[in-house]
Amino acid sequence: MQTSFVNSHVAASDKSPEELVVSYSAYGVRVGLATTETLARYLPTPLIPGGEADYSVDSSPVIFGFGETQSADGRTQFVVSENGVRLSWCADVEIAARTLESRVHQYVAANAQQFVFVHAGVVSWKGKAVLLPGRSRSGKSTMVMGLVNAGATYYSDEYAVIDALGYVHAFQRPLRLRPDVARTGYFEGNWAYNDSLLPLPVGLVLCTKFDQTGVWQPRLLTEGETLLALLQNTVAVRQQAELSIHALKNAVVSAIGLESDRGDAGYATQHIVRSIDQSTIEDR
Repeated sequence: MQTSFVNSHVAASDKSPEELVVSYSAYGVRVGLATTETLARYLPTPLIPGGEADYSVDSSPVIFGFGETQSADGRTQFVVSENGVRLSWCADVEIAARTLESRVHQYVAANAQQFVFVHAGVVSWKGKAVLLPGRSRSGKSTMVMGLVNAGATYYSDEYAVIDALGYVHAFQRPLRLRPDVARTGYFEGNWAYNDSLLPLPVGLVLCTKFDQTGVWQPRLLTEGETLLALLQNTVAVRQQAELSIHALKNAVVSAIGLESDRGDAGYATQHIVRSIDQSTIEDR
């Protein structure tokens, strides 16, 4: 099978009108994309939150491809590749587009040299960042949605991007929810992409996991426990041990850490908002 996407090294004058080569620069990482104008419409804008696109000839160390091919039985398959190596393929173009987006974000998170990427949902509350550390499918997006519906500002549902001073930068990718949650239609806050959000100091690190019988009974974490919770969810902690520890120590030095199981997200959000206010997050 022959996959149809442009060679990343062709000059702009050699490309067909449909072919598209884009370089992105984000958080000190350069990423290339080879696709077509048609398939590019299925990708979010911007592809990398906080990134800038450059449509000149690409010189990126990694080229992600997003193309299409025909299977033996004549069905169209949408292919995601990295430097020419096929990573995944499927018949659903939207699923393929989300796979590409996720792989690009993972690459940036793993290779940023001046920022620490932590698996965490992030919202802004009273001028401080509230972090909900956790891996994929841990319920971060559901909790972020609940907090934004309660009046918080959306910063991220996947990565907390933390600089050396401990400030959190927005990483506003489109919110990802499980189908059963998305069907509720419970979206009340402002979810529009906003590239003017300022970096924030951390006010609260909230470590919570879903338990059907869980009751919101928060335990105050020590500074060391809070730091460990973030380190355990840091993407490149082994490759960037020194930067990770330095940045995260700065992030938690004036933050509150809380830990508790939770039940239903909607019910838990009410208690979390109350806990945030009682913790006087704005005064720390």
